[in-house]
Amino acid sequence: MKYIKHMLICTAFCFTGAIMAQQSQIKKANQKFKDLAYIDAISIYENVANKGYVDAGLYQKIGDAYYFNADYDKAAVWYGKLFDLQQTNDLVYNFRYGQSLKASGNYKKADQYLGSFFKAQGLNYQNSDIYLNDIEKNASKYIVNTSKHSTKYSDYPAFYRSDTLYVTTADLAGELSPWNNEPTSNVYRTENTELKALQPDINTKFNEGSIAITKKGDAIYFTRNDYTNKKLGKDKNRITRLKLYRIRKADSLWTDEEELPFSNRHYSVGHPALSPDNKTLYFVSDMPGNDGKGGTDIYKVTINDDGTFGTATNLASLNTFGDEMFPFVANDGTLYFSSDGQTSNLGGLDVYSASLNQDGSYGSVENLGRPINSPTDDFAFVINDKTEEGFLSSNRYGAVSDDIYAFSKNENYKAPCNLKLKGVVRNKETGEVLKDVLITLVGPNNTPKDQKLFESGLYDYNNVDCNEVKFIRAEKSGYLTNEEIINATDGIFNKDILLDPRVINTDVGSDIGKYLNPIYFDLDKHNIRPDAQIELQKLVQILLEKPSIKIDVRSHTDSRANDAYNMALSNRRAKSVIDYLLKSGINRNRLTGRGYGESQLVNGCSNGVECMEASHQENRRSEFIIIK
Repeated sequence: MKYIKHMLICTAFCFTGAIMAQQSQIKKANQKFKDLAYIDAISIYENVANKGYVDAGLYQKIGDAYYFNADYDKAAVWYGKLFDLQQTNDLVYNFRYGQSLKASGNYKKADQYLGSFFKAQGLNYQNSDIYLNDIEKNASKYIVNTSKHSTKYSDYPAFYRSDTLYVTTADLAGELSPWNNEPTSNVYRTENTELKALQPDINTKFNEGSIAITKKGDAIYFTRNDYTNKKLGKDKNRITRLKLYRIRKADSLWTDEEELPFSNRHYSVGHPALSPDNKTLYFVSDMPGNDGKGGTDIYKVTINDDGTFGTATNLASLNTFGDEMFPFVANDGTLYFSSDGQTSNLGGLDVYSASLNQDGSYGSVENLGRPINSPTDDFAFVINDKTEEGFLSSNRYGAVSDDIYAFSKNENYKAPCNLKLKGVVRNKETGEVLKDVLITLVGPNNTPKDQKLFESGLYDYNNVDCNEVKFIRAEKSGYLTNEEIINATDGIFNKDILLDPRVINTDVGSDIGKYLNPIYFDLDKHNIRPDAQIELQKLVQILLEKPSIKIDVRSHTDSRANDAYNMALSNRRAKSVIDYLLKSGINRNRLTGRGYGESQLVNGCSNGVECMEASHQENRRSEFIIIK
C-alpha cells in the first residue's frame, strides 16, 4: 500500500569502485532495489555496509530504501553517513536528508540542508523557528484519536461521504508486495468495525487505492496498478505503474471498467477526487512535462456532460518540487491535500488546505498544524465539512504501520485572526499619493512588528495576525507621522493614511496637541483609550524627531462631580499619559505634568449647566505644552 502512497518511482544508481568480494552481493541488492523490493535490498546493503564497505552510492541506496518506506529515522542515519563522505552533489539528497531530520525532531539541522535545496530552486526558505510558530497558530483545531478501522498492515481512507467511510487495506488473500512485504491492497466499505465488499467489485489481486464516487452514485473513479483487460502493464524499467479507471452505471447495470485517457504505462496516475458539482476531476501524477514541478503533482480536468474529458492542467500554484498527493475536495470547495515539498512542513507528508477563489483558482496554502500533522507522514485526509469530522492516515509515533485516525472539531479552538492590510498614503491637504513612505506595523505594547519602505506609497501586507498588530504607522520626511488603529478582526483592512504637511511650531508655550486629534477620556475614567493611543503614538514620533523639546502634560475633567474629586481624577489622567509616553521610550526628564480638574473648561458647561455629552467630552482632555 505504500506503493500507492509513494507513487514516484526512483531509478537505481550505479556503484563505482566496488570491492570485488562484495560485487555479487551489491549486484543482487541493486536488482532488488530496481524491482522496488526495498526490504530485501536493505538487508543485503546493510550486511555489506556492516562489513566495513564504505561507498557513497551504497549509503544513498540504503537511505533511499528507508526513505521510500517512510522509515525516516533510519533514512537520516544513512543520509548522514553519505554527507559525512562529502561525495554527493545531488541536491535531492539535501531535500531527503532535511525531511528525514525533521521526522526525528532535528529541525535546526534540517534547516541547513533544506535551505540549500530551496535556495538552489530560486525559492525562499524560512527557518524552522519562524514556520513552526506559524504552524502552531493552527494547532489544536481538531482532536485526533485512534480509529477502529486500523489493522497491522498499511491502511488509509479511500473516500468519505456523509457517514460512510471507504478504506484501502490489505487483501489477506493477496500476494506480498516486494516493496514492504505487505499484502496487496483492496478497497472496502466500512460498516461499524466490519469491512464490506464494494458494489460493483473493482478489486483484483493487484493494488487498488483511492476512489471517488459521484453524488448520484452512478460512477466510481479508482486507482489501480496498470491492469487493463486482465493484462498487467509495465514501463520500460519493467515497473508496474498506477492508472486511473472509471466504472459507470446505466439502467441499473454497471458497465465495463474503462481506463481514463490521461493514464499511461510509463508514469503513474491516481488519487482521484471530485469537485462538489462533479464536473471536475482532480488527480495526482508524476507525468513528465505538462508544467510538472517534480515529484508528483496535482492536476485537474473537466468532465464533459457526455463523460469525455477536457485537457488536464497542472495546479501550479499548489505544487512543489516535492510530492503532492491525496487531494480531497470538501463540499465548500476547500481542497485538502498532502505534501512534503512545502516549506512550512513538520516532516514527511503534511496535510494542507487551499480555499477556492471566485475565479476558480486556489488561494494560499495553509498547513493544518498539529495534531492533524506530525513529524512523519500524514495523508489521505477526508472530512465532512458540516460536522468537521473525518479521518486521515499516519505512520506517526504509536502507529503499527500506516494507521487510520479519526478526528473531530475541538470546541475550545480559537481560530487565528489573519488580516490583509492594504491602502495608499496620501497628502492630507491635496490627496496626492506620497512616495517613499516608511510603514510600521505596531503591536499592542507599542513595539514595532514589521517595517518596510514602500516606494510607490501603496502598502500591502498578507496574513497579518490581528492579535499581534494593533496599529499601522506611516512616516515621511516633511510630514507629520500618522497612525491608524487596525479595527478589523478578520478579512481585509483597507485604509488610506493621510499625512499632514504642516510644520510643527516648537516655540515655548505652544501646544503640540493642536497637531493631533484630541486626546479624550471617558467619563470618570483615566485609562488611555484606543483612539487616544493612536494620537499619543504621533506625539511619541514628534518627540523622537525633536529630542530637545520638553513638554508639560496638562489633563482636565468636565464639571460633573465635586472639585476635589475632579482634581484627583485629572492628576490620574496626567499620570496615565506620562506613563504611556515613558513606556514608548521618552525620557522622564523631558516630561512634567499635573491635573487641573474642572478649572479650565473650554466651553460653558460649568456646574449646574445642562450640556450634551459631546460638549462635556470636550473638557475631558489632555494638552501638551512646550516648556523648553
